[in-house]
Amino acid sequence: MQIRRGREADTERLVALAGQIFETEQEIPRALTPLPPENRPQWWCVEEDGTLLGGVALYWEDDAWHMGRFVISPELRGRHVGTALLETALTDIFAQDIREVTMEARDTTVHILKKFGAETTGAPFSFYRGTVTPMRLTREAFWNSHTGGQI
Repeated sequence: MQIRRGREADTERLVALAGQIFETEQEIPRALTPLPPENRPQWWCVEEDGTLLGGVALYWEDDAWHMGRFVISPELRGRHVGTALLETALTDIFAQDIREVTMEARDTTVHILKKFGAETTGAPFSFYRGTVTPMRLTREAFWNSHTGGQI
């Protein structure tokens, strides 16, 4: 299993995977999954034997960098693959000239992101099937979560 930066050739398959999981599990219409080029999307993915089994995207929206479209195939859940995917993506993101990322996270993802130093910025709200919590993560908080404050 490999966790890596997504390539342009992966985009269609990542959007299809996210759309299928979101529609099936959360009743989110597939039409909401694609990210237009003007949002400057970047993807990270989990791949095994040529099959994409997870992904997450970073994109520009409402004058801020946003992370979303986070999905892990059901057969990989509970094995910390999602945590590893987020850690890889966030390491790459904050190595760029990006100081803060916002997101709306499901409960499981909230717990992972808090371990990386993220904070909630509002109350959970309904979003299709379930709720999401607004969050933000700064580069400083992320690096501190990895170094114990030793940068």
